[in-house]
Amino acid sequence: MGPFEYRLELTATGRKTGRFTGGEVPHLSVGAPPEFGGPEGVWTPEHLFVAAVSSCLMTTFSAVAATAGLEVLAYSDSATGRLVRDDNRLFRMESVTLRPRIVVADDEAAERAARLIEKAESACLISRSLAAEVRVEPQIVTQAVAAR
Repeated sequence: MGPFEYRLELTATGRKTGRFTGGEVPHLSVGAPPEFGGPEGVWTPEHLFVAAVSSCLMTTFSAVAATAGLEVLAYSDSATGRLVRDDNRLFRMESVTLRPRIVVADDEAAERAARLIEKAESACLISRSLAAEVRVEPQIVTQAVAAR
């Protein structure tokens, strides 16, 4: 299988704000966090970072549980990302703490769920990719070229 590509478009909508679009998914307004001069009420890169880790664990666990035949009655997560300034005075996400709450039918299912969430944790592609190479391929054009 794969490789797969996930494409989106980002258009700046103001100072420190933008809007993502991408195929069949809903539009998503984004911006810098208020503590960095952004507006209230929009998703930030920091939120999306934590959301990616949290949602990946959820979907990976769902797949692992389905394969194992485990009925999950409910799943929720309370996730926290910790942003720090490093020795170079640059910000980075130091840690993400996930607190999944998994509801299953009985003690036997609970033991299985405990094993399966560990399996999902080690298989989650986002968590495994956090040290991935980041490529930047800018396209820089003049205003005249953009107007054509």
